[in-house]
Amino acid sequence: MLRLSLALPLLLTFLTVPSLLHGQRSGMGGRVSGGVIDVQVRYANGKPGPRGIHLRLEAAEGGPAGDCETVDGGKCQFNLSSSGVYMVRMSERGFKEVIVRVELIGMSRGYATLELKPIPGEAPPETPKQASGDTVSLLDLSIPENARQEFEKGQSALKEIKLDDGIAHLRKAITLYNAFPQAYALLGTAYLGQKDWKNAEVALRKANELDPKFSDAYLELGAVLNQTKEYSQAEAALLKGLELKPEAAGGHYELAKTYWALGRWQDAVPHAHKAVAGMPDLAPAHALLGNVMLRESDAQGALREYQEYLRLDPNGSMAPGVRQMIEKIQKALHP
Repeated sequence: MLRLSLALPLLLTFLTVPSLLHGQRSGMGGRVSGGVIDVQVRYANGKPGPRGIHLRLEAAEGGPAGDCETVDGGKCQFNLSSSGVYMVRMSERGFKEVIVRVELIGMSRGYATLELKPIPGEAPPETPKQASGDTVSLLDLSIPENARQEFEKGQSALKEIKLDDGIAHLRKAITLYNAFPQAYALLGTAYLGQKDWKNAEVALRKANELDPKFSDAYLELGAVLNQTKEYSQAEAALLKGLELKPEAAGGHYELAKTYWALGRWQDAVPHAHKAVAGMPDLAPAHALLGNVMLRESDAQGALREYQEYLRLDPNGSMAPGVRQMIEKIQKALHP
């Protein structure tokens, strides 16, 4: 009876856990456990940069935090397991070194735009590291500068947790240029922060309508649909997002929550493990993994995960229930 009697008390607690994907705040000073930094490299005339530009991410307190190279449209992305202040550095031959500070605190997503500025007296290649057959996104080229500026103002406001200001700028960006998937996606994230599920869903669906390969918009949409208990739709959105971006630990966490809510705990197992592996300091993921381990009759494993939850977030919303579960397991193991 250990498996059933212990797993049920926490069944409903995960339905009220805030979404990681829209800037979840843990019980540790409101710190986001992980996140993503989207980078856009562009030329001085506003055109997207080429493929193959190397970018380095450094923690503000010192030390490397990651590397990436731009793909088509001058874009790349850093996936992080912990929040903090980061510096995105671009050092390209023939161009000035550019460093952009990104504060990934209180939000799960950050943005950095870096401009390729030629060094006077040097002759940089017109298209550095341009691969043969590389193409520039027509969508990126068509974004008017005034819409781009409003987008950047919006993302800056969201970094400072000024949701109303961010929404105002993003809505203006969309008014200036309606086919702007990044603006719709960020607008959806802002509405998520306000728990305005309806508007968040509308914005995120529009982002994917404009860009069917926008993985993060699918993952954010899944988080919204989890909140509104539209679990079948959440599953479809999250599976699509993870198909495009299989390494997204936040997406695995959301999908594990979806399956748990649907009573399909066997389906939740691999995603709960991937969530913990990708975001080991996300306390709720450990509690969820503990629940599915109990369903697998792995009491020792569940005990370990519950204890890790309390270590990470001793005053969290699930802490009282987790302590009760630990006490029950210990009594069952050592009667």
